[in-house]
Amino acid sequence: MRKLITGVLLSACIAGSAFAGGQHSGGHKGQSFFPVHKMVKVLDLSDEQAAQIKALKAEMKANRPEKDNATSIRAQLAQLDSSDANYEQALNELADLRAQRAKEQFLNAADMRLKISQILTPEQLEKFNAMAEKRAKRHNKA
Repeated sequence: MRKLITGVLLSACIAGSAFAGGQHSGGHKGQSFFPVHKMVKVLDLSDEQAAQIKALKAEMKANRPEKDNATSIRAQLAQLDSSDANYEQALNELADLRAQRAKEQFLNAADMRLKISQILTPEQLEKFNAMAEKRAKRHNKA
Protein backbone atom coordinates (compact mmCIF):
# COMPACT_ATOMS: atom_id res chain seq x y z
CA MET A 1 0.00 0.00 0.00
CA ARG A 2 2.85 2.36 0.85
CA LYS A 3 4.43 1.76 -2.59
CA LEU A 4 1.12 2.52 -4.28
CA ILE A 5 0.73 5.83 -2.44
CA THR A 6 4.34 6.75 -3.15
CA GLY A 7 3.85 5.93 -6.83
CA VAL A 8 0.68 7.97 -7.06
CA LEU A 9 2.29 10.97 -5.34
CA LEU A 10 5.36 10.74 -7.54
CA SER A 11 3.18 10.58 -10.66
CA ALA A 12 1.18 13.58 -9.47
CA CYS A 13 4.38 15.56 -8.89
CA ILE A 14 5.73 14.71 -12.34
CA ALA A 15 2.41 15.55 -14.00
CA GLY A 16 2.20 18.83 -12.07
CA SER A 17 5.74 19.75 -13.11
CA ALA A 18 5.00 18.94 -16.73
CA PHE A 19 1.81 21.00 -16.62
CA ALA A 20 3.54 23.97 -14.98
CA GLY A 21 6.44 23.76 -17.41
CA GLY A 22 4.10 23.67 -20.39
CA GLN A 23 2.46 26.99 -19.60
CA HIS A 24 4.95 28.94 -21.72
CA SER A 25 4.93 27.23 -25.09
CA GLY A 26 7.93 27.86 -27.27
CA GLY A 27 10.51 29.00 -24.75
CA HIS A 28 9.78 32.59 -23.84
CA LYS A 29 6.60 34.54 -23.51
CA GLY A 30 5.53 36.16 -26.75
CA GLN A 31 7.44 33.92 -29.06
CA SER A 32 5.39 33.82 -32.22
CA PHE A 33 7.37 31.58 -34.54
CA PHE A 34 8.61 28.05 -34.32
CA PRO A 35 12.23 27.14 -33.65
CA VAL A 36 14.14 26.60 -36.89
CA HIS A 37 15.15 23.05 -35.97
CA LYS A 38 11.47 22.14 -35.55
CA MET A 39 10.56 23.76 -38.86
CA VAL A 40 13.38 21.87 -40.60
CA LYS A 41 12.09 18.58 -39.25
CA VAL A 42 8.34 19.06 -39.69
CA LEU A 43 8.37 21.00 -42.96
CA ASP A 44 11.33 19.07 -44.43
CA LEU A 45 13.21 22.26 -45.27
CA SER A 46 16.23 22.21 -47.53
CA ASP A 47 19.54 23.47 -46.18
CA GLU A 48 19.12 26.67 -48.20
CA GLN A 49 15.61 27.29 -46.83
CA ALA A 50 16.80 26.68 -43.27
CA ALA A 51 19.68 29.12 -43.77
CA GLN A 52 17.31 31.77 -45.16
CA ILE A 53 14.92 31.40 -42.22
CA LYS A 54 17.80 31.53 -39.72
CA ALA A 55 19.00 34.73 -41.40
CA LEU A 56 15.48 36.21 -41.19
CA LYS A 57 15.25 35.40 -37.50
CA ALA A 58 18.70 36.87 -36.85
CA GLU A 59 17.74 40.02 -38.73
CA MET A 60 14.51 40.36 -36.78
CA LYS A 61 16.33 39.81 -33.48
CA ALA A 62 18.96 42.43 -34.39
CA ASN A 63 16.23 44.99 -35.21
CA ARG A 64 14.32 44.32 -31.99
CA PRO A 65 14.63 47.18 -29.50
CA GLU A 66 16.62 46.38 -26.37
CA LYS A 67 14.69 45.92 -23.17
CA ASP A 68 15.52 48.32 -20.39
CA ASN A 69 13.73 47.60 -17.14
CA ALA A 70 14.20 51.16 -15.91
CA THR A 71 12.29 52.62 -18.86
CA SER A 72 9.75 49.83 -19.33
CA ILE A 73 6.11 50.83 -19.44
CA ARG A 74 5.40 48.70 -16.39
CA ALA A 75 8.15 50.45 -14.39
CA GLN A 76 6.92 53.86 -15.50
CA LEU A 77 3.37 52.93 -14.50
CA ALA A 78 4.57 51.86 -11.07
CA GLN A 79 6.28 55.23 -10.60
CA LEU A 80 3.16 57.27 -11.36
CA ASP A 81 1.57 59.06 -8.45
CA SER A 82 -2.21 58.88 -8.60
CA SER A 83 -2.51 62.09 -6.57
CA ASP A 84 -0.48 64.06 -9.10
CA ALA A 85 -2.39 66.60 -11.20
CA ASN A 86 -0.89 65.20 -14.43
CA TYR A 87 -1.71 61.59 -13.57
CA GLU A 88 -4.38 61.15 -16.26
CA GLN A 89 -2.18 62.71 -18.95
CA ALA A 90 0.82 60.54 -18.02
CA LEU A 91 -1.39 57.46 -17.92
CA ASN A 92 -2.75 58.23 -21.39
CA GLU A 93 0.79 58.74 -22.72
CA LEU A 94 1.84 55.34 -21.36
CA ALA A 95 -1.26 53.74 -22.88
CA ASP A 96 -0.44 55.30 -26.27
CA LEU A 97 3.16 54.07 -26.02
CA ARG A 98 1.95 50.57 -25.17
CA ALA A 99 -0.44 50.60 -28.14
CA GLN A 100 2.33 51.82 -30.46
CA ARG A 101 4.66 49.01 -29.33
CA ALA A 102 1.91 46.41 -29.76
CA LYS A 103 1.26 47.69 -33.30
CA GLU A 104 4.98 47.51 -34.14
CA GLN A 105 5.18 43.94 -32.83
CA PHE A 106 2.11 42.93 -34.83
CA LEU A 107 3.46 44.47 -38.04
CA ASN A 108 6.90 42.90 -37.53
CA ALA A 109 5.32 39.47 -37.00
CA ALA A 110 3.22 39.90 -40.16
CA ASP A 111 6.33 40.93 -42.11
CA MET A 112 8.20 37.88 -40.81
CA ARG A 113 5.32 35.58 -41.79
CA LEU A 114 5.27 37.12 -45.30
CA LYS A 115 9.01 36.61 -45.73
CA ILE A 116 8.77 33.01 -44.50
CA SER A 117 5.88 32.32 -46.88
CA GLN A 118 8.08 33.50 -49.76
CA ILE A 119 10.77 30.98 -48.79
CA LEU A 120 8.48 27.96 -48.38
CA THR A 121 6.95 25.85 -51.12
CA PRO A 122 3.12 25.77 -51.30
CA GLU A 123 3.04 22.37 -49.56
CA GLN A 124 5.38 23.55 -46.81
CA LEU A 125 3.36 26.73 -46.39
CA GLU A 126 0.19 24.67 -45.95
CA LYS A 127 1.88 22.62 -43.21
CA PHE A 128 3.28 25.79 -41.62
CA ASN A 129 -0.17 27.38 -41.49
CA ALA A 130 -1.63 24.21 -39.97
CA MET A 131 1.12 24.26 -37.30
CA ALA A 132 0.39 27.92 -36.58
CA GLU A 133 -3.36 27.26 -36.22
CA LYS A 134 -2.70 24.37 -33.86
CA ARG A 135 -0.34 26.52 -31.81
CA ALA A 136 -2.85 29.37 -31.71
CA LYS A 137 -5.59 27.06 -30.46
CA ARG A 138 -3.28 25.69 -27.76
CA HIS A 139 -2.24 29.23 -26.78
CA ASN A 140 -5.83 30.46 -26.56
CA LYS A 141 -6.78 27.63 -24.18
CA ALA A 142 -4.30 28.81 -21.55
